[in-house]
Amino acid sequence: MTRRGRRAAAAGMLAAASLAGAVPAVFAQDMHAGHAVSPEDVRPTTSTASIRVEDDPERKELAVILGPIDLPARSSHHMAQLPVQEGVIPFDLTIRGYRTHIIDGDGQPVPRVVLHHMNLLDPGRRELFLPIMLRVLAASHETRPVSFPGWLFGIPMEGGSRFLALTMLHNPTEADYEGVTVHLTLEYERLARLPVYPVAPFHLDAMYPEVSATKAWDLPPGRSVKTWDASPAIRGLIIGLGGHLHAHASRLRFENLSTGEVLYDIRPRLDEDGHVVEIPALTHRGRGVGVPVVPQHRYRITVEYRNPFDSAIEDGGMGSIAGAFIPLEDWPAADPREALFAADYAWVLRSQIEHGAVSSPGCTPCDRR
Repeated sequence: MTRRGRRAAAAGMLAAASLAGAVPAVFAQDMHAGHAVSPEDVRPTTSTASIRVEDDPERKELAVILGPIDLPARSSHHMAQLPVQEGVIPFDLTIRGYRTHIIDGDGQPVPRVVLHHMNLLDPGRRELFLPIMLRVLAASHETRPVSFPGWLFGIPMEGGSRFLALTMLHNPTEADYEGVTVHLTLEYERLARLPVYPVAPFHLDAMYPEVSATKAWDLPPGRSVKTWDASPAIRGLIIGLGGHLHAHASRLRFENLSTGEVLYDIRPRLDEDGHVVEIPALTHRGRGVGVPVVPQHRYRITVEYRNPFDSAIEDGGMGSIAGAFIPLEDWPAADPREALFAADYAWVLRSQIEHGAVSSPGCTPCDRR
């Protein structure tokens, strides 16, 4: 490997490790979904009433601010939530990092524990392995600031394109917080020649192609396995992978069925009660910048559990993989007429409604970028 290649690979490991740290938040919304929803169950509407997008050109930071909302003490995530908010990227940029913080109406910090999860979605682009909305960023109260070398890697966003922002809050503390706002700060670059390698997030779930219900399943006693196979929409390079599992998981695997190559095969570290303590992240260490994947091949995610009890564990199983991907072709646009896309869009909005979204003026999605 050349010196430049070694530097790129090393930086790729840093980028992938940073993105892998946010993996649990990527799937947090799925863990608390309601029943299955068809597009006919809900008229898709988003809101622009509780979102602000503010640019700080000197710091090269774009703030997405959601709220305000009141958080009574000892309230669960079933409390009234903000509707899904719709914003616009003001100019072409490349995201090189992000972080979150929460403040009250007086500008005082609010404990991060109130942030169950926050997601940024791109309704104009599809996921790599499934024709649903692209999940761009995610964060929860555990998510540390994510950053990677902006000169080498970054997530491109097109000026004028729409995005959806949703957040789920709760307040397990003993204090009331009023006028709370959630701040997602995007660190960006605007130079056309940067980054050298544009990066896109991707994820797979063992419960795909189901998109409109919780991704959990009941675990029977003993060993059980769940798999899902698919092909990517475009060719590119995987530079890192991470995973999400529940208690009593024993294995998470990602492989190329067409060639037999194993891309990711880990056994999570569990505590004495079977709860997941650590899921190793994979960073590419071979030749070149990343591991090639192509649309002509089939890929499989495999999740294995070992339930030590004599009875089934309701909704005990979950298995997902998220990673960082360098596209070698133009990223495919989403097709709102696609049935899975429509179901996913409706479910994202319905998931907020079922958690008691507060009312605000809406606008119709899906018909414009």
